Parts: sequence; structure tokens; C-alpha cells
Amino acid sequence: MAKTDVFNVSSIDTVIGSGVKLKGNVSSDGDIAIDGALVGNIKSGGHVTIGINGRIAGTIHATSATIAGYVDGNVTAGDSVSIGESGQVHGDIDTGRLEIAMGATFIGTSKMKPVVAAEVAERTEVSG
Repeated sequence: MAKTDVFNVSSIDTVIGSGVKLKGNVSSDGDIAIDGALVGNIKSGGHVTIGINGRIAGTIHATSATIAGYVDGNVTAGDSVSIGESGQVHGDIDTGRLEIAMGATFIGTSKMKPVVAAEVAERTEVSG
């Protein structure tokens, strides 16, 4: 049975709303969504979403991340990082895949893992 809460967000384990301000580190084995302010580091075994009102001063370590708010710190995600058009990242990004939307701000350096030959063959078969 899937977990649900008053916000009916069964797929997200931790939600920090837009009116919340936290100091300290946040850690979860599952997904984390932050639309408030956090001074501290985020560590997730799943996906991290920084909402349009989210303001983070600290590092993010996750499987993947979507950023629509502001992050002042480094982002490490084994799978992917996506910065939306309202997103701002002031720090370095280390990930497998990186997507930066038109209008987004990224000030830092990016480091990406090389694409495995099997992944390229799979993409070619799907698109061809």
C-alpha cells in the first residue's frame, strides 16, 4: 500500500512547504521536495525537487534532482540534474546527465560521466 498524507503526495517521502525555514541537514532514503528555505545539506536516496520558492544554502546529494528555485552549493546526482527556467544554481554540478532550460542560471562547473556504449546503442534503436 502506498503512503499518502494530507497533501496526497504518495510518491514523495519528505515535503518542506514554502512557509518553512530550516537550519540543519535533511536526509532521506526516498524522495524529497523543498519549496521553503534550508540552510544545510540534503542527502537523498531518491529524487530531490527544489520548487520555485525553494532556497537552499548547502549541498545536494541525490540520485536525481530537479531545480526550479535557488541553490547556493554543489549538486551531485548519479543519474541526472535538471535546472528549470526559473532555477538558479551557484555551485558545481557532478552528474550523469545535465539539462539546463532557457532562462535558467548556472554559475559553476559541470562534470558529467561518460556515456556507456550500450546506452548509445539503446537510444539509437529507439529513435531509428
